[in-house]
Amino acid sequence: MSLNLRIFRYTTACVVIGIGSSLLSASVVVYTYTAGQLVKIPLSIDAATVSTGTAELLDIAALANGKLLVEPTVPITVSQRVSVQDPSNSEVVTLQSAVQMLRDDRSGTAAIVNASIDLLTVDRTSGIALADPPGSIQTDMDRPAETVVHEGFQFKFPFATEKKSYPYFDTTLRASYDADFVGESDLEGVRIYQFRQEIEPVAIGSKFTLPASNWGRDGTDPVTMTRFYGITRDLSIEPVSGAIVQVQQHYKQYFGTSVDDPKAITIVDVAPRLDAATQHEQLERAITYRNLIQWGTVYGPLIGVFGGLLLVIGGIYLARKASRVDMRIESVENRKSVELISQ
Repeated sequence: MSLNLRIFRYTTACVVIGIGSSLLSASVVVYTYTAGQLVKIPLSIDAATVSTGTAELLDIAALANGKLLVEPTVPITVSQRVSVQDPSNSEVVTLQSAVQMLRDDRSGTAAIVNASIDLLTVDRTSGIALADPPGSIQTDMDRPAETVVHEGFQFKFPFATEKKSYPYFDTTLRASYDADFVGESDLEGVRIYQFRQEIEPVAIGSKFTLPASNWGRDGTDPVTMTRFYGITRDLSIEPVSGAIVQVQQHYKQYFGTSVDDPKAITIVDVAPRLDAATQHEQLERAITYRNLIQWGTVYGPLIGVFGGLLLVIGGIYLARKASRVDMRIESVENRKSVELISQ
């Protein structure tokens, strides 16, 4: 073998090993970088959702005028829009949620059952609400928002959601309560985790005193009622992204002299669920983000590692093969030298 050919083989082997080693190093760097960039809540959120259902509603205006009227089957639509506000940067994002529940059988202001604007800042990596800056909740559009410190999760679950309980914030009670893992299922062919949050009825707001007849009770003496609230949330989570792809909330408020008053009067009892179009949109967003995360943090780096290992192994093989050829050539040349000397 000529000297130039041997040099070429050794050089090729070294280059292949070098490329493989670089690819292995790059895979680690890519994983570290993409994990830091992709496993974060994006700053471009602007999402609208629609939930529908049928509600049992109390006519508050009629009650104040001495008439007790509870409508049993009122069609309702709940619209929510979540958008990014300031302050938002590489570490935190501030999210605003504007929610409005409308009854579909009325128009204008008469259609509004309730409305609120919720503002909170969360850590972009963990998704957990931050105490600084504090958030706010506005339930009366004629009054300024109230400062409220949020806790736990609200608009999404953490990346790489696990099968365990998570604190989930309730805007009515302004506190977090556990959402418990209850199982796995498929939604439009996508694997999801199911969580449930159950909050037993508790007293909220002010007490109301009206004549007994206004409450549909016997007599004319004044009766004081307390407003109670309870809710059950069923949340469907795409576990890689932590995205909420479906939610049904059985929301109930009622007036009663006690939490278990048998003559309680329903204020609102409704279980809206994301409609089919919204569910599909939520799933598409979750799948897109899930795939980005998996390719950036799992598949891409793994391909780089395997490719790098193959190149390193291939380079070592080429080097050893070239070395064995050199040894054979050297052995042959030595034998020829011995033969010449013996002659």
